Amino acid sequence: MTTDSITAATPRESDAPPPTAESEIEPVPPRRAIASLRRPSALVALLLVLVMLATSAVLTIQVLRARHLDALRAEAVDTAREYSVAMSSFDFQSLDANRDTIMEMSTPAFADKYNQMVDALAQIVTEGKGQATATADHVAVERIDDSSALVLVFVDQQAKNVVSPDGNSQKYRMVVSLVREGDRWIVDNVDTK
Repeated sequence: MTTDSITAATPRESDAPPPTAESEIEPVPPRRAIASLRRPSALVALLLVLVMLATSAVLTIQVLRARHLDALRAEAVDTAREYSVAMSSFDFQSLDANRDTIMEMSTPAFADKYNQMVDALAQIVTEGKGQATATADHVAVERIDDSSALVLVFVDQQAKNVVSPDGNSQKYRMVVSLVREGDRWIVDNVDTK
């Protein structure tokens, strides 16, 4: 071999670009590139699923709580309406007819208070031949929780007696305080306005 052939080979090798940092990095096989892209996506997807599950749990709890309060509210309205109508209705011939109903629907303290009121008015109502019927078409809950409720009742009473034999209409606004006893509401106080 001649020196010309050696020199001729040398310039060809020197024509090659010098190695750089980029050319020294091994190319990533396509599967690894896809897998590395999937990991962050999988993490994001997992986080989204967890957020959705947590949100669903919170919303479910809120819906169940709202349904529970709606049921309590409906029971409180029914109890306050029934109680107010019974309390505002009477007949001099059978004053004790509503007493048992009222007593069963009251706390012991309020039942005693109601009894004292009926006993104090019994003679007046009997001598005056008093009779009354009542309706409560408008009843609303002002506040409620699991153990107590405050209910507003608008009572229309039609009453008659010896002084007013044709009767007269009276309107009462009652604020009924209820407490929860077991699975039912009972009346703790009635404030008539």
